Amino acid sequence: MIIIQFFVRHFVFEMRKEEFFNIKFFSSFRKMSSFSKSNGAYAALAAGAVVATYAGTHAYKSRLQQKYDDGIDLKNQTVEIDPVEHIRRCTFYKDIDIFSFYKTIHPNLQTLGDIFYHGYSLSQNGPCIAYVDLKNTTEPLHWISYSMALERIRLIGSHLWTDTRLTPLKSTVAIISLNRPEYSFVEHACYMYGFTVLALYTTYDASTILSVLERTQAEVLVIDYLDRIESFKNQLLKKNYIKEILVMDDIKTNENRKIKTIPTILKTMQQSDVRPRPNIDPESIVTFILTSGTTGL
Repeated sequence: MIIIQFFVRHFVFEMRKEEFFNIKFFSSFRKMSSFSKSNGAYAALAAGAVVATYAGTHAYKSRLQQKYDDGIDLKNQTVEIDPVEHIRRCTFYKDIDIFSFYKTIHPNLQTLGDIFYHGYSLSQNGPCIAYVDLKNTTEPLHWISYSMALERIRLIGSHLWTDTRLTPLKSTVAIISLNRPEYSFVEHACYMYGFTVLALYTTYDASTILSVLERTQAEVLVIDYLDRIESFKNQLLKKNYIKEILVMDDIKTNENRKIKTIPTILKTMQQSDVRPRPNIDPESIVTFILTSGTTGL
């Protein structure tokens, strides 16, 4: 994770430095050229604006460099390590074995199921996930703490294990949803209790979804709202391998025992229902990644 942060941080900085400066500078330059044809005073002002923009951008760049400078060459941040797939790596780590090195960064973190507890500890139970209320213009973000998020994660994970009877290190949970807090709750519940995550694009049509679920034998399908699967809901309910369709929205439905909602689970389960985490093999599969290329499922 640290390696990724190094790369992302420098990548964002490069975008700010190059794109921001080029847009500001050349936009001002074009305006200066047109003004100079009609009015020398305006041209002088425009030239001053260019200088001010450059000086401001340069100062901004200097402040960032002083704050985040770790010695990397901003013009040579990565090196290609695979000429076929064109995989690149940060120059700081070009000669190391990533798969053994990452274990030395945080030796107590063995699986993704450990990540949330680590964040809870580092933040001292600080804010974790926010709900966005666009109607509230003064305070649109409503944060919940790590402990509150952790409680929901463990309740969902325990439900999948005990009530739905999924098998750690064997069962697959598919998720089709827009970005929302419940997505993270389900995802981390799978990480903690050893269920493989299968993330599906919301743009997939019914035939693609049914095909992927069939091929992976996903036992649970998690969706944000029930209408998302309305056109093929009956087909899903007839699939023997589908044990449960879990809906994130708080709805009332009694049409089929396979359909349940996350709000109902969180309301009805007790702390005594929370199961301890199973032992997870760090080398086990955590997620299936679907791509449009040859490296996906």
